[in-house]
Amino acid sequence: MLKQHRYSVTSTINHWVTALLVVVMLALGYTMAGSPSDEVENYVQNVHISIGFFVLLFVFWRVAFRLYEGFPEQTAKKASHRKLASVTHKTLLSLLVLMVITGPMYLFTENECMNVFGWFSICIPLESLNFIHELMEILHVATGLFILPALLVLHFLGAIRHYREENN
Repeated sequence: MLKQHRYSVTSTINHWVTALLVVVMLALGYTMAGSPSDEVENYVQNVHISIGFFVLLFVFWRVAFRLYEGFPEQTAKKASHRKLASVTHKTLLSLLVLMVITGPMYLFTENECMNVFGWFSICIPLESLNFIHELMEILHVATGLFILPALLVLHFLGAIRHYREENN
């Protein structure tokens, strides 16, 4: 783990690519939740699953790179703000990992495949674990619709506060 005071260029790119992917996936998730018909919900779900495959790969890369590079020291003036920023950042990364695990597990525990835009499918026969199927669904949906957005708002507010502290 490298010790640094600022994020590297790679980390900054990782951050903004992740932000874009999360916004897209949240928009698709909310669209599924409020879809007017089963046909629309199924279509959006297929897109969500397809993009989710690439999000899974990217999130694992992002977290591995963050663990390799380490976490820069928080620069907030108050210790409580530094701690909150650190906990929020680590929790967000953990929740992203949770999301990219529970999504596929929700499919695999029901003997469904992860169809990626009709190009290929990933099938892992885990129907013997169908007793965790509902748990995977609850974790994925509750985290995606409620917990992750709340933490993103906290992260965004913290970023604004950090920017204001740096420029005052």
